[in-house]
Amino acid sequence: MIRGGIVGGLYGKGGGANPVSYYYGKRQTKRVGQNYTPRGTETSSPAEFKASAGEVYNGGNPNILTILNGSAVSDIDIDNPPNRSVIQFPTGRYNIIFQGYSESAYVLNFRVELRQIMSKKDDIVVVETPGYSGSPTPARTEFLLSWHDLISKGTEQFYFLFPIGGNHKRSHFLRVEKVA
Repeated sequence: MIRGGIVGGLYGKGGGANPVSYYYGKRQTKRVGQNYTPRGTETSSPAEFKASAGEVYNGGNPNILTILNGSAVSDIDIDNPPNRSVIQFPTGRYNIIFQGYSESAYVLNFRVELRQIMSKKDDIVVVETPGYSGSPTPARTEFLLSWHDLISKGTEQFYFLFPIGGNHKRSHFLRVEKVA
């Protein structure tokens, strides 16, 4: 019989009780597998999102994020940024996971970056560079960026940049967990 300890102390914490919202990539009706062709160049192609969350759990809010058109945001370091590519969190603390797939494989510049829009040069908050894959299409390369305790004052604007070779199709989702 297990009494308390690690199992009892961790049960219901770190994801089970907090509100969660999943935002899909544009034109997706599920988390992954419905690939779209990104807008932008191979070195400046931000993730594009649907306007509201596709899934919510534990009292999650389908409109917790403000999704903005990149062209409507001043100071973004992307030429001709796509629609619904800039995200803004309300005041609070969040754990986020950004997971995506691409039809490209063995590409040298493939990565995902969480960037914060700043008045001069956009700050890179965190970068994830996956290993290369030769798995079958449509998910030849997978990437996963996880960031805990993202603290927002409610005014910061972010985007996920994930350049890949050419304009290979992709699908992705953003999991937002409000922890405080």
